[in-house]
Amino acid sequence: MSTAALVIVLSAFNGIENLVISLFSTFEPEVKIEAVHTKTFEADYLPDEVFQIDGLVNYSEVIEEIAIIKNEDQFIIGKIKGVEPAFLEMCQMQDNLLDGTSSLMNEDQPLGLVGAGALESLGGYIYESDFPPENFTIYAPNRDEKISRRNLDAFTTSRIPIVGTFSFNNEIDQEYLVVPISYAAEILDYGSSITAVEMSFEEGTDTDAKKQELMAMLGDDFKVKTNYEHNELIYQTSKSEKWITTLLLAFIFFLATFNMVASITMLVIEKKENMKTLFALGAREVQLQRIFFFEGLLINGLGLALGLLFGYSVCLLQQKVGLIRMEGSMVEYFPIYFKWNDFFVILAITFIFGFLAAYLPSKFLIKRILK
Repeated sequence: MSTAALVIVLSAFNGIENLVISLFSTFEPEVKIEAVHTKTFEADYLPDEVFQIDGLVNYSEVIEEIAIIKNEDQFIIGKIKGVEPAFLEMCQMQDNLLDGTSSLMNEDQPLGLVGAGALESLGGYIYESDFPPENFTIYAPNRDEKISRRNLDAFTTSRIPIVGTFSFNNEIDQEYLVVPISYAAEILDYGSSITAVEMSFEEGTDTDAKKQELMAMLGDDFKVKTNYEHNELIYQTSKSEKWITTLLLAFIFFLATFNMVASITMLVIEKKENMKTLFALGAREVQLQRIFFFEGLLINGLGLALGLLFGYSVCLLQQKVGLIRMEGSMVEYFPIYFKWNDFFVILAITFIFGFLAAYLPSKFLIKRILK
C-alpha cells in the first residue's frame, strides 16, 4: 500500500505540475528578448542572425503597456499587448478561445481579444456574428506627458471592437487585452519602438542553450529570458512541494517496513528450535541468516510488485476513465502524468528500506539465538 501510495501521489503531482506549466507557459513565450537599460528599443537594433537561429518556428515583436480599459460605466487598469499575427499561433489562441473569433484584423479595422476575467469585470459580452461587436475604450498614457487630474492631455483615447475572449490562467485573464501591434504603437505613440521580441522554437529544443546563443549575438544591451525564468517561482514551488511530499511518503514507507521487521522477527522466533537443529547438523550461521534475509526480500519484492501494479492501474484508470473530477477547473478530470525518474525513486526507496528491514532482524536475532 505504501508503494501504491507513492505511485499515485507522485503521478498526481506530475499531472498538477504539467497543468500549472501549461497554464503559465502557453501565453508566455519560450524565449523573450528585452532591453536592459530602457523599457523600449528599436526593432532594427536586433541583428538579422537573431531571427535566423536554428530551430526558430515563430516570433513576434511586442508592445506591452499598462492602460485604462473602459466599457460603458465600468473600467479596469489592465495591460495592452500589441502583437503580430504570428503571436496567435505561438500562444495557441484558437485552443484557448472561449468565445468569438481569433482575429486581430478585419481588412483595415483593428480588433481586440480580451481575457475572460477582464471581460466579466467590464460587463462585456461577445455577441453572435449577426450583431456588431462591443467597443471598449482605451485610455493609453502619453509618453511625454505627466499624469495628473488636471492634465487632460495625459491620455490618448481610442476605441476598438472586441471580437473574442480567451482563458489561459487567472492572472492573464484578468488583465490582458491583445491588439495588433500597429494599433498599439499608434495609440501609445511608440513609433517603431517595441518592448520585447517573443520567440517559439521546435518541440524538444533546449531553450537554455538558445538563450546562450542569443546572448552571444545581442551583447550586454539586451537580456534574454526563458519561460522557466519568467515563471521561476511557480516552477520552484511546484517542485519543492513534490519533493517534500516524497520525503513524507518515504517516512511513512519507513514506518510501514516495521511490519516486515515484526513478521521476520516472529518467524525467527517460531523457527528457533529448527535453527538449532540445523546448526547442530553443520549449517553455518551465515546460511541461516540468508534464509530469513531472502525471505524478507521475497516479502519486499512481492509488496513492490503488487504496489506498482495497483498504483499504476489506478492512475491508468484515472487517465482513461476519469475517477476523480476537478469541479470548476480548467480540466474536467484530475490530471495524471508518469515520469521515469519517479519510477526509479520508488524502486530506490523500496529497495533501501526493504533491504534494511530484511537484513537487520536476520543478522542480529539469529546470532543471539545461536549464542
